[in-house]
Amino acid sequence: MKGLLSLLLVLLFLGMISCESVEKSKETVQSVAKTDTCKSDSKNTYEVFVPEKKSVQEKLPLLVIIDAHGNGAIAIEKFKQSAKQYSVILVASNLVKNGFVNYESAIETLINDVRNKYQVSETIFMTGFSGGARMALGYALTHKLNGLILCGALANADQITAITCPVFAISGMDDFNFMETAQYLFQEQSVPENLKIEFTKSSHNWPDSLILTNAMGFLYLSNQNANSTSVKKSQITDYCQSQIARIETLKKSADFLKAATVARNMSTTAPFNSDKTFASKYSDLVARPEYTNQLNRLKECLNFEIKARQPYIDAFSTKDSSWWKNEIRVLNEKILTEKDSFKTDMYQRINGFLGILCYSFWQPGCERAKC
Repeated sequence: MKGLLSLLLVLLFLGMISCESVEKSKETVQSVAKTDTCKSDSKNTYEVFVPEKKSVQEKLPLLVIIDAHGNGAIAIEKFKQSAKQYSVILVASNLVKNGFVNYESAIETLINDVRNKYQVSETIFMTGFSGGARMALGYALTHKLNGLILCGALANADQITAITCPVFAISGMDDFNFMETAQYLFQEQSVPENLKIEFTKSSHNWPDSLILTNAMGFLYLSNQNANSTSVKKSQITDYCQSQIARIETLKKSADFLKAATVARNMSTTAPFNSDKTFASKYSDLVARPEYTNQLNRLKECLNFEIKARQPYIDAFSTKDSSWWKNEIRVLNEKILTEKDSFKTDMYQRINGFLGILCYSFWQPGCERAKC
């Protein structure tokens, strides 16, 4: 009898522990922000942000961030809003940056380390800015990813097509790398199916958090195979409504090129294209004379810019510092006084291009915008 009673007490005790364990697993887990180090490589450090989770066991998608300067702390701040809204774990490398030769191996080491330490699902997104975007793209050419966000740099159609995941490109219209993205405006029929484009004004910097959150939402919500259990229909509905509102706001401000790219992104991507509103809005926008006019103005500016680049390259070996100081002064005055926004963007792109030339040639007394 005593043996039976003891057994019952033990079972009761184990049951209480089990219930307590289950209850704890259901408790909300607070967010985590820290600097971590790869176990297999002490030089490979990274910033981590894990948003608040429903339970300890919950696995979340991973977004790997590559900053051109290896500044993980700054880069990760840009995406915290995205992480909170779409429940994505962020990791930003402090090691991989412009000129880092073995970047693919370093990124692979980072991802493996994160998988061993954090509750990461099978879904992996990657993003990068400038040289970081080029490295993210290079990694995607040889590794499986669920989506890319490329900021301030892009690639040719063959490379984009070779990538097996969606590519969301964010390009500043005042960025000296803008031509890499602008080319797709003039050859719509040959735009890779997996390429989506967003235009903004960020010069050559990370876009703001709102633009990045929008891009993250696009990839996350359209990635149905991996996120089918976590994506709610209401999230997709809310996102579609927010994009319709963006299109209307851009139309009212006469930003027809930007409005058209948003409509095209949505009308060519499931599940958003189940709403035929986006296809209708896109057709309406590109048929407007204002759209055609803006496209032509942009084309004229790009042609002028292309013709201006080679003379500037040649001038590095033929012009003295006085000539350069005057040239930069005139260029900056045009940026400040030009009324046509397309020309203002063009002058800013040329100014940025000169900064890159100065950096590349690095002649004595030459600094960006002060050559």
